[in-house]
Amino acid sequence: MKAISKVVLALMIGGLVSFGVGCGQEGLPAGKSPEDVIKEALLNQKEVNKLTYELNINADMKGDVDGNKNELKGTASIKGSTNVDDEETKLMLNVNGKMDADGISNGVNADVELRGNDDGVFVKIGKLELSDKDSQAMIDAMISNYKGKWTLLSFMTPEDADMSGSINVEYSEGDPLFLKDIEYKGTKDVLGLKSYVFSGNIDKEVFMDSMDPSSVAQIEYFLEKGEVKGELYTAVTEKVWTGMTLNLKMNEKDMNGTGSLQILLNPVKADKVETPKKDAEITEEDFAMMFGGGASTTEYSDDTYPSDYDYSDYDSTGTEMTDEEYEQLMKDLEALEAETAQ
Repeated sequence: MKAISKVVLALMIGGLVSFGVGCGQEGLPAGKSPEDVIKEALLNQKEVNKLTYELNINADMKGDVDGNKNELKGTASIKGSTNVDDEETKLMLNVNGKMDADGISNGVNADVELRGNDDGVFVKIGKLELSDKDSQAMIDAMISNYKGKWTLLSFMTPEDADMSGSINVEYSEGDPLFLKDIEYKGTKDVLGLKSYVFSGNIDKEVFMDSMDPSSVAQIEYFLEKGEVKGELYTAVTEKVWTGMTLNLKMNEKDMNGTGSLQILLNPVKADKVETPKKDAEITEEDFAMMFGGGASTTEYSDDTYPSDYDYSDYDSTGTEMTDEEYEQLMKDLEALEAETAQ
């Protein structure tokens, strides 16, 4: 999944640079500016307890870095639904992409479906193919008993499996918007909701202040080098954020080509999640065996590792740990685990 994570990073970070594609003409509420409408919609996100959503990503970029081929190419889509009150969630994931960087090629082709309700969390892996042969052999061994089967994940809850929170926007009263020069462009249908469309440009300082410091270097690159156009949506009647469509164009030696990111939301609708016929089950012990080579004898809780544990000492670059930093981190975490278990 590493390759696709890079695609997502490129598009989502670069994609916020500017919005702008017009639609039909219908006025905003009397006395309301575009900023007023957007702020109200973002504040109302806190009240959303059910959601139907789609996330679609496309990338076709290539370039040259120190004589090595540099390429991002592929598609990814997630279609899902969640209902907090009924504790139901479902999603369908499809990924087909590759990344070539520093002379190393990574690719993935996957189809996965997940459902969660009162009967538990179930997953079905239709396809999970990696370009790296060693990794593929390991994956095949891990999923051989579960591929193509509805498998109960007995250690998970629907809340654990819900991915919809990752596409919401956190906004509080009085916070500045990361968009400026905002213009109203009309309305369009978004997953059945009539929505306003707005254009604007990013306020770089506000946007950068909201980012994880470890991602700053990559964010700045796409903010400065990427040319992006798109749309931002808020529901006319429901007054909530309903998504965006972004188109990215890069024209640099180390990365040139196109990409797109689309997020669509219906925050007043959720699908009923039916319980599939269980064909297999994975327990917490099974999971530990799959990923750790054996079940751990340590009992973990939320307090095993402090929530404020400081990893910064192991990340001198601000973007990625060196092998030495990672090895030292693992040693220190093992020592902390041993101390906690006593």
